[in-house]
Amino acid sequence: MKKTAFYIGLLVLCLLSLRFGVRQAEAACNWSVTGSTINATTCGVDGQATEAYDYSVGTDDATNGLTLNIPNGVTVTLNTGAVGVPTTLDVGAITITGTGSLVASASYVQIQSGYKCYVTDVDGDGYSPTANTCYTTAAAGRIRKFSSGYHAGTDCGDGAGAAAANPGQTVAQATTFTNTATGLSGDWNCNGVETKTYPTATYTCTACTNGSGYASFINSSNGFQTSVPACGVAGTYYTVSNATCRDPAVANCSTSVTTSSVTQTCI
Repeated sequence: MKKTAFYIGLLVLCLLSLRFGVRQAEAACNWSVTGSTINATTCGVDGQATEAYDYSVGTDDATNGLTLNIPNGVTVTLNTGAVGVPTTLDVGAITITGTGSLVASASYVQIQSGYKCYVTDVDGDGYSPTANTCYTTAAAGRIRKFSSGYHAGTDCGDGAGAAAANPGQTVAQATTFTNTATGLSGDWNCNGVETKTYPTATYTCTACTNGSGYASFINSSNGFQTSVPACGVAGTYYTVSNATCRDPAVANCSTSVTTSSVTQTCI
């Protein structure tokens, strides 16, 4: 049986079905939102942190339509905040069922209910670099959290020329951007690693002995020679048309190979 459902917009001081304590939860909650209801699991909102959950069927519905359900046997803890940085849980509404409970530390915690949550998205790619920093009003460079155009995941580049930099990127890019998370300017999918399309130098031209016993040269493997260019930088790329030990009459490294300028792409 549901014990309570409530809407709160003030600093939590005392509330029916809300218990106060100092127990620290083992992990942040960070629930995934796939619809208008979250069925909570036992967890805790980190002290001095904010976890914000909003739901909008369209790009910007009139209200926060997200209900957090704390089911039987589940405990959600809001750990101790500090002056000016309270531990905050933003939701549309909360229901507590059976032995479920919401435990608030005795100091500096707040639950804000019913507020819409807009997050920063300057480049308009649907990802935010600060997904738990909520604004209550719409503005240029913001997106409604968990709306139809919003994507989960932390944006590592949210500015001019960085719309292609986000956790959903699957295509290597031939340019670089300002990575505000790690500084890796070629990490277009924001996974903390710069993955080059051409990671190693693979082209070689080496001495060989042909089938008649004569000294010659052989080109092997398409690629860059000696070193590979950095992300977004062009280099000389070798394409081999004949990878056999050639006739010594044409025994030099310029035969059976063509060169072109190729830009290193990264993701």
